[in-house]
Amino acid sequence: MREPSKLRVLHFGLGAIGTGIAREAMKTERLHSVAAVDLDPKNIGQTLGSLAESDSGVVVRAGLEQAMAEAGGVDVAFHCAGSHIADIEDDLRALMQAGCNVVTTAEELIYPYAGHAEAALRLDGWAKQAGVSLYAAGVNPGFLMDRLPAYLSSMTLGPKCVKARRMVDLSKRRNALRRKMGVGEDATSVAARCAVYSMGHAGFVESVQYLAAALRWPVGAVEQRLEPVVAEQRVERGGEVVEAGQVLGLAHTARAVSPHGHEISLALTMRLDCADPFDELEIDGRPPIHVRFPQGLQGDMATLASAVNAAPFVATAAPGLLCQLATPTAL
Repeated sequence: MREPSKLRVLHFGLGAIGTGIAREAMKTERLHSVAAVDLDPKNIGQTLGSLAESDSGVVVRAGLEQAMAEAGGVDVAFHCAGSHIADIEDDLRALMQAGCNVVTTAEELIYPYAGHAEAALRLDGWAKQAGVSLYAAGVNPGFLMDRLPAYLSSMTLGPKCVKARRMVDLSKRRNALRRKMGVGEDATSVAARCAVYSMGHAGFVESVQYLAAALRWPVGAVEQRLEPVVAEQRVERGGEVVEAGQVLGLAHTARAVSPHGHEISLALTMRLDCADPFDELEIDGRPPIHVRFPQGLQGDMATLASAVNAAPFVATAAPGLLCQLATPTAL
């Protein structure tokens, strides 16, 4: 597909991340925002500029059909309206059938072929039929615990184990993420929801599955554990007050092992009182690889960057659902 000199983009979903992507997209010279869609009544009818701190006069519409008709052509859609495939499949289909290449922030799209195989095949088929591409952007999943270790594995021989750890300071993250992590809630209630994985960080298991597929390790089932991090004393930080016995955040681990002993192990802890945030990756190979990001990547800003920078990539990629990228990995 020919790369336009300036890509015409549509913004679908204008929550905190969607609005941030719109704001950053309108700062670039490569992208031109021409349409916006959101279901929040307070946003419908507003201009994109009023929501995303710019001079854009694009009016936010409640439906895709009206937005597309007013735009007069869209190259790339930024989809920021859900995490789970079951909730967003219809929206993605509509965007692609309207001729949009799609960059989505939906976590489960990083690698849906293991847990949502039928939906993945449908999405891939719709994309190819429409001649467009569908790509999941993001940091975790999307980079730190899946695409980055897959690529780094090409720098070592015979890797046997990949371990990734993240320690995230929730006091410096957006309010919506704190609520998602149960900050300030009753520990017993949160523990019950953790037991059935009805809360927490989406896409964690998919990161393991992505990495296993990239390394060609037949790991089988992924074992995971999700638990609340409970305050032992009163914590006041980031404008939040958490009493002793209440929740500071969540700790999530996932692990899978192949019949030949190859292991993938991920650990993600997000807590309000984190004193030493970091992102860390270790690959046991020849030579061993150890990568550490002191203070960690600022997840919200990095997510915006990941999505905005992906627009030219999806506009020129071969049609289909783009999961594993064309990068070398270990044999």
